[in-house]
Amino acid sequence: MSESVHPADRLHAAFHGFMRYYMAHINPVLHRTKYYGRTYSEHEIIVVMALSLVGPQRPSQLSRGLDIDKGTLTAVIRRLLGVGILEREDVPTDARGYLVSLTAAGHALVDHLTGQARSGFRRLFDSMDPADVEAAADGLDLIADHLRQREAATRRGPGSEDNDVTAHPE
Repeated sequence: MSESVHPADRLHAAFHGFMRYYMAHINPVLHRTKYYGRTYSEHEIIVVMALSLVGPQRPSQLSRGLDIDKGTLTAVIRRLLGVGILEREDVPTDARGYLVSLTAAGHALVDHLTGQARSGFRRLFDSMDPADVEAAADGLDLIADHLRQREAATRRGPGSEDNDVTAHPE
């Protein structure tokens, strides 16, 4: 008698197989660009896109939220400040604290990255059956919705159902 495969194990195997193709085909579309003669690093793009989604942040918030160590993030912020993509605003209640946010040039970079991603995805998936593209998008939406619910449960605190996303029961 064959042993059944747990659905999460099947999902893990699918993600594992997918990652090779993600790194080779999708990551360059999302995290590599040349804009006005300057090549932007993956970390720079991630920081810019994060700020476009959440608005001004303290570097410590970005570091935690993006899982980028403080030293690396400090260098990224300095470079982006230097080229006018970010601006720094002091926090009046904290002499050492500051927020970083996008400038008009930063928002223009976000528009460039968004357009680049859209056209890159169209090129990557133009030969795939449109119904399959829709099914893939639905699957990713389903995963995102599940993870969003887990995050909400974690924020509700101890006693919430399934609030430990780092637990390894085996």
